Amino acid sequence: MKARWKLFTGRGWALLLFGIAGAIASMAYGQRDTLWLALVLLLLPLVALVAVTQSGLRLRVDRRLEPPRGTLGQQLQGQLTLTNKGTFPLSVLKFEEAVPRELGRRPRFTVHTMRTSWERLLTYPLVGLARGRYTVGPLLVRAMDPFGLARVDRRFTSTSPVIVTPQVVPLADLSNAPGSGQSGESTPMRIGLVGQDDVMVREYRDGDDVRRIHWRSTARKGEIMVRREEQSWDPSVTLLLDSRIQAHAGTGPEASFEWAVSAVASIALHLQESDFTVTIVDAAGPLIDTRGFDPAAAENAVLLALTDAALTPDDPDLRLATEAVNLGAGGEMLFAVMGRLSQPDVAAMAAMRQRRSQGLAFVLDVDSFTARRFRATPEQIEEHERCLVALADANWRVVPVQQSMTVDQAWQQLGRMGASL
Repeated sequence: MKARWKLFTGRGWALLLFGIAGAIASMAYGQRDTLWLALVLLLLPLVALVAVTQSGLRLRVDRRLEPPRGTLGQQLQGQLTLTNKGTFPLSVLKFEEAVPRELGRRPRFTVHTMRTSWERLLTYPLVGLARGRYTVGPLLVRAMDPFGLARVDRRFTSTSPVIVTPQVVPLADLSNAPGSGQSGESTPMRIGLVGQDDVMVREYRDGDDVRRIHWRSTARKGEIMVRREEQSWDPSVTLLLDSRIQAHAGTGPEASFEWAVSAVASIALHLQESDFTVTIVDAAGPLIDTRGFDPAAAENAVLLALTDAALTPDDPDLRLATEAVNLGAGGEMLFAVMGRLSQPDVAAMAAMRQRRSQGLAFVLDVDSFTARRFRATPEQIEEHERCLVALADANWRVVPVQQSMTVDQAWQQLGRMGASL
């Protein structure tokens, strides 16, 4: 605790000094009546100091965050339940919750009461302004006497974690072309309304291993369905997130990198719902591989990995990313979400594409995500346009993305180009 004299407020110091000056003046001039008034002024701050330091304030706080994990831009709510079992009434208690700037303003509350025991329920808004892992709390409480002459600050130790994950956009099925990632002689096709489950399963027969039951198709058709043995399909995809700091522009939730992270998260979760195994790689190397995860754990792992994704200053030529991508199995699909491109990027992406059944890419026009004065030079813009043509020549299906385009719109554009996912 602070030295006791530091607990006086400005009002308390004023009364204390007036009381001392008045007492000295009263004794000097023999004014007994004035002396009594001066002593009252002197004693009031001292009594207030004793009140706040010996009040026996016994506060308990229970914090609840709803929900404890939200997406970027989502409104959250904090809830504090305050319970006091004190032995001395204090008229004013001020509270301040420690909240990171990425979650909004710090809430402040004041409780006026002369009761020794009470309970209050306080709520305050939070908003996920940036992806990441944050801590809310501890709570600061400031106790004051009824006249506001002295105060004492106490801080709780309990905190609560908050996770702000990327925005996830629901995506529709694309079924305009052959499926990806085949590893056997038979290639499953998706035509019209026939999905991958329909071409991979058949009715249950006596003697079939129960481990081959396909529960999703069973629930949909109303009869037991099992995976076919004769088709060896490898539903796997590698997602490349361009995390190079020089390849992106803009700040905050509207930055090009946030669009890229949201796109990767949306695509990853959409493909996982279709039983794909997802591997995510960024410019610094592997981020997450869902092989061996159950569906719920895979979704959680992807969201947490992309929550922690950050811009990296290293690997301007995508060397680490190329090495990580090429560690994957041959034949699987490769999906890249790229920022501003240069000629070395085209060479790296062509090398990644060689052993893949499909190469699909969203390439962001990062200049549309930032103010005019921060945009690229005409030479960089021209090089970026040439790279788009070169990627198409290297058998990549490329969708150029403007800031005004949503992830779902870019996804549908892939469908119009003949992609099937």
